[in-house]
Amino acid sequence: MTMKKRVLIVDDYSTNLYMLETILKGYGFEVISAENGKEALDKARLNPPDLIVTDILMPVMDGYALCREWKSDDRLKHIPLVFYTATYTEAKDEEFALNLGADLFILKPQEPDILMNILQEVLQEEYAAKQVTAKPLGEEMEFFRRHNEVLFGKLEKKMLDLETANKKLGISEERYRLSFENASDVVSTIGTDLIISNMSPSIQRLMGLKPQDFIGQSVTILERFLTLESFEHIMANIHRILQGETIPSATYQFVTKKGTALYSEMSGSPIIRDGKIVGLISVARDITERKQAEEQLQETLANLRKAVSTTIQVIVSTVEVRDPYTAGHQLRVADLARAVATEMGLPQDTIEGINIAGSIHDLGKLSIPAEILSKPGKLSDDEFTLIKEHARKGYEMLKDIESPWPLAEIVYQHHERMDGSGYPRNLKGDEILMEARIMAIADVVEAMASHRPYRPALGIDVALKEIENHRGVLYDADVVDTCLRLFHEKEYEFE
Repeated sequence: MTMKKRVLIVDDYSTNLYMLETILKGYGFEVISAENGKEALDKARLNPPDLIVTDILMPVMDGYALCREWKSDDRLKHIPLVFYTATYTEAKDEEFALNLGADLFILKPQEPDILMNILQEVLQEEYAAKQVTAKPLGEEMEFFRRHNEVLFGKLEKKMLDLETANKKLGISEERYRLSFENASDVVSTIGTDLIISNMSPSIQRLMGLKPQDFIGQSVTILERFLTLESFEHIMANIHRILQGETIPSATYQFVTKKGTALYSEMSGSPIIRDGKIVGLISVARDITERKQAEEQLQETLANLRKAVSTTIQVIVSTVEVRDPYTAGHQLRVADLARAVATEMGLPQDTIEGINIAGSIHDLGKLSIPAEILSKPGKLSDDEFTLIKEHARKGYEMLKDIESPWPLAEIVYQHHERMDGSGYPRNLKGDEILMEARIMAIADVVEAMASHRPYRPALGIDVALKEIENHRGVLYDADVVDTCLRLFHEKEYEFE
């Protein structure tokens, strides 16, 4: 009896995994799935498959790093590896993949029968006999240079997509604004007895109802056409107007005669005769299209943020592959920096930028030879000078990428000190961004508390004593106080 061929599929989107798994099982394959390169390697080393089909852009470990590990493993390197991607579509992406030793580079989407024919050909014995040794990439630094180049190309594209979406929103909002300003508003008047005395004909365009459907009715009739929250809000505002207040524009959600949801922006003011309020007047404007545009934009931004976040995770994993002794260092620094910024009451947008910058603050270490990063003994002066270059290198990698946050400058400044004794530019005091002052302290505390190749962990008490002893000299006093409070009073711990 012929054994089923086992295929390992790797993709961080569950929908993609489900679709590919369904197709493969339909063609009689046994399927194993993983959501990133690391998980795929772990599963393959326990039980090697007959074929691996993997995406490229993934968190933790991307497809390129997976391929490099796969083709370096004696148990796995003869198992065909196929890239199946919709993000990496340029010729240089395919060239890089094949140089790493990938067997095929397929662009999504493919018709199921075409895709299966390709995969079945790869699994044939004739194909295995034709396999040749993968082309060597050369020195390790060449791999990481090329890897870094490809990753940042994708990150820059995500940033450009975000900028394009923002520009489109601006054009849409201006178009809607002009449309609204030239539309006929709905004007109504209500007496002090809360009876609707007049309603403009434009109500028919807005609600699909005639003025007569409202005139002579109590304002409580609006309960039929408003959500509960909007009805309670509008009734509260009517009572405020009857007390003499003028109510600025507020948004209410209606349901039309046809059951369609719409949004209206309404304002109201009292009508006063002989010093007495005789009723009130309200003006309503349909803003449904604007609300829908805002919701669509938020969805677009959420998707783009997810894409950027995924790319950032790939960058993080790339740095950590180079330096196993600091695995998790960047993420722990990012978490502590985020906690300090939150405790200091900084704006949410600033906190988000600090968190992202923290997760890539050692990006420049990609330019430093791995043997120096993991050297167990004391570094020479020349080696330490090279290590110090990582702040500037990180800045160079990030400076041309459009971002809502000063990521490049934060990375550039995270080794500066308040008295000017830091590096690489000897900045001092207010010349250093607050985000970088926070990052500096988080970096020092995590590094001292953790193991390093050249020394054992010094412990959190020693780390906190360091920043306390140099409070106001090397480190920002307010940031030091906040960090100490987190550990001593809020019981903060590194995960």
